Amino acid sequence: MRFPLHKKGIKPKEYIKVIVAICDMIDIEQMKKLKTKNPIIILGFPGTGLVGSVAATQLVEVLDLEFIGYITSPEFAPLAAIHEYMPLPAARIHYSEKYNLMVILSEMSIPVASSQELAQKILEYVKKIGAQEIITLGGISMHEGPDLVYAISTDKKVTNEIIKNNIAKPIKEGATTGVTGILLALGTVLKFPMVSFLAEASEDHLDPKAASNVLKALEKKLGIKIDTKILDDEAKDLEKELRGKMVKSKVAIKKPIGSMYG
Repeated sequence: MRFPLHKKGIKPKEYIKVIVAICDMIDIEQMKKLKTKNPIIILGFPGTGLVGSVAATQLVEVLDLEFIGYITSPEFAPLAAIHEYMPLPAARIHYSEKYNLMVILSEMSIPVASSQELAQKILEYVKKIGAQEIITLGGISMHEGPDLVYAISTDKKVTNEIIKNNIAKPIKEGATTGVTGILLALGTVLKFPMVSFLAEASEDHLDPKAASNVLKALEKKLGIKIDTKILDDEAKDLEKELRGKMVKSKVAIKKPIGSMYG
């Protein structure tokens, strides 16, 4: 068998190393040295109802976490997120020594082709800084109840704790995808503590209520007060807006098409 890189002087045994290097496209950059002490990692990526991104962003704001790093890849969308007049990388890292929390979030969709590498890079990074646990936040459409939050854990003891403390409803059978799904599978294989909280969310629009619900579950898990008032208010405003659209839609349907009495 001939290898296409032979002409460049690369031996067959080195071929796989070259392919790995070519595929190594994601970088996690930490901008300052941290004196971390087994921090808890919170992960929030886009998904159903954009719950993960919204909840993680809200957590950063209400707990005043510091922006300390970012994630880059040529495969990522070319955009910046703007918060409080400040442009920031869409995929970034925030940290709080006070709460011993690190939040890794993305406000852009992660390309499917990048999911495997990103999950592996995140796991390598959090193990390097001595993290004690990863908790992922997201949304799901199970249609079992409007305010339900579900949980998946790589540790049966944690699952039992979640049930005992009525934090969330464990998922017995199913599947989860993307970076979170890969991380959970890796966590089981490598016996790394990991929990995923998934709030019942809308598949049609951004769901601040679901983001609030998932943060309330996180609050119970961590024992840290997390203010969700902004999300709760946004949920009420959205509900009013959707009701208004529904009423207008019903009126339009009832009105006879082509009526001379219009």
